Amino acid sequence: MKKITNIICLLIIISWLLPNIASASLIDDLQEQIRQKEEEIKQLEQQAATYKKELETTQSAKNTLNNQLATIASRIKKLQNDISITSARISSTTLQIEGLSLDIGEKQNEIDKKKQEISIMIQVLYEYDQESLIETILMKNSLSDFVNQVHYLESLQENVLKNMLALQELKKNMEQEKATAEYQRTQLASLNNQLRNQKQIIDQEKQEKNYLLVQTKGQEKQYQTLLNDTLRKQQEIEQQIFDLEDKIKLTLDPSSMPEARPGVLSWPLDGVLTQAYGYTAYSKKLYKAGFHNGIDISSSYGEAIRAARDGKVIGIGNCGRYAYGKWILIEHDNKLTTLYGHFSSYGNFKTGDLVKRGDIIGYEGSTGYSTGPHLHFGVYASETVQIQKVWYGTVPIGAHLDPMKYL
Repeated sequence: MKKITNIICLLIIISWLLPNIASASLIDDLQEQIRQKEEEIKQLEQQAATYKKELETTQSAKNTLNNQLATIASRIKKLQNDISITSARISSTTLQIEGLSLDIGEKQNEIDKKKQEISIMIQVLYEYDQESLIETILMKNSLSDFVNQVHYLESLQENVLKNMLALQELKKNMEQEKATAEYQRTQLASLNNQLRNQKQIIDQEKQEKNYLLVQTKGQEKQYQTLLNDTLRKQQEIEQQIFDLEDKIKLTLDPSSMPEARPGVLSWPLDGVLTQAYGYTAYSKKLYKAGFHNGIDISSSYGEAIRAARDGKVIGIGNCGRYAYGKWILIEHDNKLTTLYGHFSSYGNFKTGDLVKRGDIIGYEGSTGYSTGPHLHFGVYASETVQIQKVWYGTVPIGAHLDPMKYL
């Protein structure tokens, strides 16, 4: 029995006196690297504010060829900085995952030690339990030795209970860290997708620059001719869409729509409302029909656009240089379908995919007919939605509703 007791003491002392110093040092090093990355992100975000202001200045300038080329250059500069931020966030997240993995490993080791300690203590208690009280008393040299043994056994029982509680807490903490690590891995995948899309947007901007130079041969007069021709065709397209949607809306039973209340849909872009729904002062000047069938939200070129509610992607299309440009259509469970237009780039979804409220479905841009980067956000009655093939690509139409009544 004394031999077993000595083994217990030795094991417990070893487990207390030999902490995983190497692992602790690695975690400290990772935390310092994470701190440095967070500082780098902070500095890049300060630069981003400068680039955003510069871009807003070039975009607000008169629409000339030189100014348009300068706008493209500003967009590329901003996007390159965005890529640096995303890359730094990827590095930071990777380091956090590595740190969590080390911490989880340490906790697993602690759990294994606790299990071993508890197992040995229970074995000792079991062996003592096999001896009768008379046998135990007779084996001792004195009553004092017997009393000490009783105290020892009581202490051992208390330690078993304490170790059991500590084991439960360790397991709980480890599960929490596993959940955090899984979330970080999801974030890492999202950041990698974002990085890929940001690089694609830069390539598209370079292609746009080449297109303008080829089409205009660097001449302002030819650029203005191109603008006027695009505007004329756009006005014809808008009138066609207005006429079709006006007829479709006559077939809609308003009572079949969900209750109009705030929060039914989430704001798809963290920005400002630049144009409302319906006959607005701006739409009367800009559109031939004078009506705006959605709302416009503006943030900054390349910013993430998110699904307004859980749903299913029922269409992804491109109107080229007209109408909504690159767009996505999502059908929801409440008889509403939402339209998102003017993307610079799509997210990592395809037709038929299910999306969750808040998922990144694309990035703010100025594709289609647009006077500047923004999101065109439309809401339709699902039963009326159609996707039509036209000479300039594919375009969604339907009985439109006022998005503000559901946001």
